[in-house]
Amino acid sequence: METQEQSSMPLLWTKKEAGAYLRKSVRSISRYLADGKIKGFKLGENGDVLVYAETVTEENLNSIKPKFNNKFR
Repeated sequence: METQEQSSMPLLWTKKEAGAYLRKSVRSISRYLADGKIKGFKLGENGDVLVYAETVTEENLNSIKPKFNNKFR
């Protein structure tokens, strides 16, 4: 049984996982992150990037101004 805290936590993907979901390359995912079409963050000093899975949608990739929940701003 999930607690409320666990259910409100965002699902995180690596760039590779996000690319596999969208059938795009890791480089394309990096471009989408840089353009602000999807949201993510760097993890530590090694430069690994985690992507918020909720932001990885075709709608966000195809829109001029992507729609995000307030928690990703």
